[in-house]
Amino acid sequence: MTKAATAQPSPWLVGTRSDVFFILLAGPIISLVLLWGIWNGPAFLIGAALFALLLDIPHLLHTYVALLSNPAEFARHQRPFWLGLAAISALCIGLALADQFLLLVTIWVYWQPYHVCKQHFGVATMYARKSGYKADTEHVKTLVLAGFAAPLLYRLTHGGFEFGHYVLFGNTLPFSGLKVYAPVLPEWTAWIAYAAFAAIAVRFVLKERRDARSGQALPRFVWIMLALSLALYNAAYLLIGDLYALILIGTSVHAIQYHLVCVATVKARLAGAEAAPAGAPILGWLHRRVKTLGSHPLYWVGTLFVASSLVMATEFPTLGIVPLILVLHHFYLDGVIWKRKAK
Repeated sequence: MTKAATAQPSPWLVGTRSDVFFILLAGPIISLVLLWGIWNGPAFLIGAALFALLLDIPHLLHTYVALLSNPAEFARHQRPFWLGLAAISALCIGLALADQFLLLVTIWVYWQPYHVCKQHFGVATMYARKSGYKADTEHVKTLVLAGFAAPLLYRLTHGGFEFGHYVLFGNTLPFSGLKVYAPVLPEWTAWIAYAAFAAIAVRFVLKERRDARSGQALPRFVWIMLALSLALYNAAYLLIGDLYALILIGTSVHAIQYHLVCVATVKARLAGAEAAPAGAPILGWLHRRVKTLGSHPLYWVGTLFVASSLVMATEFPTLGIVPLILVLHHFYLDGVIWKRKAK
């Protein structure tokens, strides 16, 4: 029997060291740096701008790279891709022209934690399956949802969501000073949510301990990843009132996870992708560009950096509309292309 026939699939997205470093170390460290920055005035905005340029916007753009890495995959999703882009663009531009920018920002603010929450569940499931875990992962979803809902309700009952006043290089950010729409909830709803989260967490631990005795528990890496993600998210919402800081800290681990998922996905798709369909010359050209990225890592990183810089350059001229279109389209596509049928 050949080595290829006996080789086991890797339990990692990129590699042991890469996955451990980026997800368990780099993401939390970035969150802590941003947390330190918010308590040190101007340092936060500089850090936020660098984070957006180098990690946050590139992770949005990675969605398109992943889609274009396989023409057949893009062709399967191109109808929701274009319809979603058209609908989101019309929504964003329409609300802006109707002087309803606050409503647009509110959509972004409430969609963001759900988007991040769902990805944490998806990535945890991905690692579990790659490690040979065959049991249902519904308890992971319940834990993550409860762990994200509790701090969200806490913040809603303790002042709501409000952006600070941000001036970067003499320019005021478009969403500076906005307080988003929020329901009026009694404080006890947050404590009920935390009591439910605690009960769900205890049930999760007990189930995993039982499963461990039969050799069916989740991989230790998934345990640590979930614990760090939930701890950072809850710490941010309990300790910080500034909405922009909450969004960035909540996105730090998420963005790095997404980069690793996309790198692994793109490499796998390029390795097995068939030739671009002859009837789609533009799609074929885009696919060939992505193939070039896949074979030249520095070109890959450089292209994302240049594209990220161009998106950031539209922030002030478009009053944040172009970046918001990109963010919301990413949220939408993430639910379309990464939807998992198996639990």
